[in-house]
Amino acid sequence: MKQIDSYNFPEAYCDIALEYIRYKQSLGFKYSVSEQQQVNRMLAFIYSKSITNPILALTSELVIEYASKRENESFSTLHIRQSHIRQFALFLNLRGILAYVYPKNLVKTTDHFVPYIFTKDEINRILRVADSIGPNKNKFINTPYIYPAVIRILYGCGLRISEALSLKCEEVDLAGGILTVLNGKNNGSRLVPTSESLRKYLVIYNSKVERNGNPYFFPALHQERYSPQTIRKQFYKMEKRAGIPQLSNGRYPRIHDLRHTFSVHALEQMIKNGQDPYCSLPILSSYLGHKGVESTEKYLRLTKQYFTDILQFNSEDADKIFPEV
Repeated sequence: MKQIDSYNFPEAYCDIALEYIRYKQSLGFKYSVSEQQQVNRMLAFIYSKSITNPILALTSELVIEYASKRENESFSTLHIRQSHIRQFALFLNLRGILAYVYPKNLVKTTDHFVPYIFTKDEINRILRVADSIGPNKNKFINTPYIYPAVIRILYGCGLRISEALSLKCEEVDLAGGILTVLNGKNNGSRLVPTSESLRKYLVIYNSKVERNGNPYFFPALHQERYSPQTIRKQFYKMEKRAGIPQLSNGRYPRIHDLRHTFSVHALEQMIKNGQDPYCSLPILSSYLGHKGVESTEKYLRLTKQYFTDILQFNSEDADKIFPEV
């Protein structure tokens, strides 16, 4: 349930791992636990394979072996591994350890991923399931209140799961309906207004939840915050109970698809209100915390598809709303 912020590295390379992570964090990188786990896998490989003295004097053969494609591995995973070994070698060189630096031209990744856009009926079904959740196996009294509120804030505000779970009480203005998201992705911070209905819901939620001094708006036990993985696992159970269809790969849509769904539904509402979708992009981009409007443009394509497939607009009418640019 709790959120863990640091990884326990084996003693053999704990010092160099922590030094590397502190170095990357000093440059502005967050280096979450999942990224630290990737560092651990890289160092475990190096320490089991290296024949140099010192061990960290990486040979080109060792680096290339680590950076080579494995069976059934995606290009995006390979790209991440290549980037990690390259950045680590650059760090070693700064420390005076001569290590082979993998070339800049990392494997190219192609993004063919299409997010799942929930229908409004599916969102309502998920919320009904969330509202029926009882206390967990530890009899944690807040469980029935946490999940419905988290799902509503993810769909209603388009937050990333990590942003929602990191919210502290003083960052949630229940009177004004404003969330202050600090140090989100790309180290950006922003103010996120809520709808009036969501604001009223959060007021009621806040009156029911027991904190016992826990500073987080979504409090876990022992003064900690919820782990995103805990919420994700529960969300998959909700989808199954709500009758959400599995994808072609046999999996259920991700909780992050609530953010994509928010974006498409927000554009849909803007269009229904008579706003030009292209003029709406900068507004949505700022709301979502994107670095630039380019990251938001993909939602125009998704929204056009949504209008055609879900709202049953014909192609001619859809083309009028979404002209080529």
